[in-house]
Amino acid sequence: MQSSTMIRRTRVEVDLTAVVGNARTVRAMTGTDVFAVVKADGYGHGAVAVARALASARAVAGFAVSLVEEGVLLRDAGVVAPVLVMGPSQHGGEDDMVMAGLTPVIGSAEDLAALAAVARRRSRTIDAHLKVDTGMGRLGVPPDVAPALAADAARAGIAIVGLMTHFACADTDDPDDADSMTRDQLRKFGDVDRAVAAAGAPVRVRHAANSSGALWFPEARLDLVRTGIAIYGNGRWPAGCSASGRSASGCSASGDAARQSAMRLVTEVAQLRTVAEGSSVGYGATWRATRESRVAVLPLGYADGLPRRASGRASVAIRGRRVPLIGAISMDIAIADVTELPEVAVGDVAVLLGRAAGGASISVAEYGAWAGLSEYEVTCGMSKRVPRTYVGDPP
Repeated sequence: MQSSTMIRRTRVEVDLTAVVGNARTVRAMTGTDVFAVVKADGYGHGAVAVARALASARAVAGFAVSLVEEGVLLRDAGVVAPVLVMGPSQHGGEDDMVMAGLTPVIGSAEDLAALAAVARRRSRTIDAHLKVDTGMGRLGVPPDVAPALAADAARAGIAIVGLMTHFACADTDDPDDADSMTRDQLRKFGDVDRAVAAAGAPVRVRHAANSSGALWFPEARLDLVRTGIAIYGNGRWPAGCSASGRSASGCSASGDAARQSAMRLVTEVAQLRTVAEGSSVGYGATWRATRESRVAVLPLGYADGLPRRASGRASVAIRGRRVPLIGAISMDIAIADVTELPEVAVGDVAVLLGRAAGGASISVAEYGAWAGLSEYEVTCGMSKRVPRTYVGDPP
């Protein structure tokens, strides 16, 4: 029998109003269509809930995923907007993509051959996007191969309606550096675009920019931008943007002030204990009380997405104040030193990540820094055993 209530009060809260607001801010800043990247279960936020909210609010033009299964999941959930399947694990799933109305990305001759077999078998033309490797060195066809592959696609019943690439360094490149790798990739992409068009490909859409590319490099926005981390309110956002003018980075809406991180990791104080001076807490006795201390037992640990490597560095916000986590983080338990908060009681809300009362918020970047993780790893790393709850009322 499955419980209908949340017994352990540990949960990931996702603010769908924040997600929609972030998408609209990106669209206003870039002035182009936005495809929300919802791969990896929406970076841990819940792909179906996020996609439904964005689609209902008409905040994005489409979605991007990595796996065929991820795209089919969106279709099964009633999402009808365009869905681009960007990953390499498509072989064997071409029929599923076509039947679900997903848009495949061709990144190799093998991809083309597999998709062409479906086009022949079904006696139909299939629209696809062609990915070009302009420097990422991961997926995509070499620039000098792209025109011939596009011509081969046309003969095989595949219409190359989109051309794309992916930036390697947009999140670290200086937007004022004319010789940055991002701009070098853009120049290569422009050359390939002209060559592919000359080969007769019916390209209607060109796209290159991920979140950092979209927000920091105006010339990279092209026909659409593929934004993942920015949709969730994280990553590298420009500062100093205003609604009335454009900054050097091309902003046309407020920057940091306009975005909101959509995820919170929340639990409650399960127990309160008194620790005698000189006594230890946790595995390995890595923390010892230098005075009689009052500690709060929190029912979450590294199996939930609070990394063990954050031991000795992490904090938690309780009653509007930040207090340190002490001792080694366990699989299911973390301990907070609340000696300076004598008013804390069992059942009090404890915020490990996100907005908290009293200005005690903990950002995704800070959370990751405790354990040497990127912001992507933080949100994607929230365990599936932690329930996702959704708040906010997207317009």
